[in-house]
Amino acid sequence: MTQLDYIHDLASFTTLRDRANAGIQLLASTPRDELLYFDPIDIATQKFFDLIQTLLAFEGRSDFATLILKPHPLNYFHYHFGKYPGFVHGAENTDEEFFHFMMQDPGDSPADALGVNHEHYVLLPVDGDWIAFGDRSWETGVFYGPPGLMECARNFYPFFIAPPIGFRIEP
Repeated sequence: MTQLDYIHDLASFTTLRDRANAGIQLLASTPRDELLYFDPIDIATQKFFDLIQTLLAFEGRSDFATLILKPHPLNYFHYHFGKYPGFVHGAENTDEEFFHFMMQDPGDSPADALGVNHEHYVLLPVDGDWIAFGDRSWETGVFYGPPGLMECARNFYPFFIAPPIGFRIEP
């Protein structure tokens, strides 16, 4: 079994973070009725992981990145732990590794595990055009991608919800 690891290289993290931030800006400017909404706690569920795997298979891909964008990845996480709050899950990795890694102690601070200490997170394919953004402060997640992928997501995942009144995406 291959072990997942934090991103240790600033250039790699910055590339993914820039894509994530561009995706969040796209979400913020996309009409609300074109987005799919979910509970951001879903990141910790098997069905949501299966959704991600289904979307990757739909596109003929296998690798996706998980990034924590808030608290600030450089000022907080890197400062304290010397690594970046994100990882790439590849075809060789399992769902068990994903869930275990999300709860892994980043270094003498179990309360800072990625699955515990996040306000904003993003999942996105290493190559591809979709994004899942979770905002715990709003208790809302947002998914968006190309039309065929959106239809695949709607057909697979029964837990999409209506957005809360007044919801807005704030990077």
